[in-house]
Amino acid sequence: MHTRSKNIAIALAALFVAWLAATPATAAASGVPGSETGKAKAAVKPLDFLSVQDDEEDADTPAAFSRLSLRLYGGYNHMLADDVNKGSSYYFQLVEAYAAEGFGTATGGYSPLHGGYDFGADLIYQVTPSFGVGIGAGYLRSSADSRATFTGEETVGLVAETALSAIPIRLGLFLDVPLGGKLALTASAGAAYYLGLKFTGMQGLEFAADDWMRMSLEATERSGLDIGFHGSLGFEYKLSPKLGLFVEGAGRYAKFKNFVSVTATEDSSGGSPDTTEGILYLITGDMKGYEIGMFTISETEPSPDPGTTVREPKFDLSGFGLRAGFRVRF
Repeated sequence: MHTRSKNIAIALAALFVAWLAATPATAAASGVPGSETGKAKAAVKPLDFLSVQDDEEDADTPAAFSRLSLRLYGGYNHMLADDVNKGSSYYFQLVEAYAAEGFGTATGGYSPLHGGYDFGADLIYQVTPSFGVGIGAGYLRSSADSRATFTGEETVGLVAETALSAIPIRLGLFLDVPLGGKLALTASAGAAYYLGLKFTGMQGLEFAADDWMRMSLEATERSGLDIGFHGSLGFEYKLSPKLGLFVEGAGRYAKFKNFVSVTATEDSSGGSPDTTEGILYLITGDMKGYEIGMFTISETEPSPDPGTTVREPKFDLSGFGLRAGFRVRF
């Protein structure tokens, strides 16, 4: 019995020694402090710190960048609209010439159609961390209201309203150049199909509160493709790896031909509205050193009077925009 107890004690002692020998290796593998305490502690990090570190590494590691992002923006839009302004300011140009010749006085004047708003979105696929391709859509519109009063033998009020709008469907290339820290230089370029191009205009005379006349135009019918080109340059500040704020300046070339037809409505205080359809033409001429322009509607091109020219107008949405927005990376 004594011998058997001694053998059991020797066996237990051997197992204890073997367990002690295995403990450092097990501790090193599991992160529990053992004989390799310094190395084990160096390899161990709290779980929450590990998750933050992974995000930071993802933001700086090319292999971990976000492939897909969405840009949403809005801002100021400026159009040239040269022919639109020439044809929409006829009465104002006329009274300005009369006043300059001493036939009366004029206050107020024509406000050219230029300023408006522009907003939209772009969905971008990053080919590399700095280069992406994207599709987008937006809405841009510029409008102007004009008022003037001419006082001669009688007092006449002049009014005009104009608006030009479209929905550009864009395809573009996008470039992001890191500038250090959270700031990046952004640039883009591409082409767009201008869907839903629309022009509306109104010119009128007011002789008294109950004595007035109006001529209104509306044009929406197009033929062919209205293709324009655009580019932008700006800066993006990353609030986080997934969200950034940006500001940019954008420019575009979008000069289009005349509409297929327009609808004109003449109305006055003493009658009922009269509607006609036809092709819109721009007539320009010189009146004692003043260039006068006006719109007219005809089924065929009118014959110009001496000293005047007749042509179909261009609808020029070319211009620039100042935008701000945010970008979400997925």
